[in-house]
Amino acid sequence: MFTLKKLLPYTMAAILLSATASLPAVAAFEYDEPRTENERIELIDRLIVENQWRDALKHIAQALKHNPQNVQLKFKRAVIYSRMGDNPTAKRYFNELIRSYPEIVEPYNNLAAIYASEGNLVKARELLLQAVTVNPNFSMGYENLGDLALQGKNPDTAQALQYYEKAASLAPDDKVLARKLKAFKKHLDQNS
Repeated sequence: MFTLKKLLPYTMAAILLSATASLPAVAAFEYDEPRTENERIELIDRLIVENQWRDALKHIAQALKHNPQNVQLKFKRAVIYSRMGDNPTAKRYFNELIRSYPEIVEPYNNLAAIYASEGNLVKARELLLQAVTVNPNFSMGYENLGDLALQGKNPDTAQALQYYEKAASLAPDDKVLARKLKAFKKHLDQNS
């Protein structure tokens, strides 16, 4: 006759075997190739959030083979290279986007950020001015122009204030920008 003591090891073994047998199925599901373009974009976004740049670039390359005109993926590719610190490659891809899609302002903005980080404030300003010319409602472009006006050897606070006010007028719901403008005005008042 079986006793509880005799059955316990067999029961535990059966539970452990069934649990380990299901683990590969869960892991395989997580690493399956995406079946649709939307699934691939979701995977790419997750990889970007997790700073898995190389894997994200691999999936972007695969997705662009199927849809070479996907501007969103081309932009993400350029952003990834920028985040990786590969500025020459990022610049090349942002410039390609600007040439192919001059009406999209984000590549101008991101390329300007790279040039500003390298100390080339003139080129950064030129790109941001192009962006706000292409889209006069691009509030981030005006805000970044304001930031640039404060950099360099001769900060231009009057110009920065104009750009910040223009940006705030275009994005009245942007609370961060509103606080930035308020703090900047307070700073100007205290130093007048």
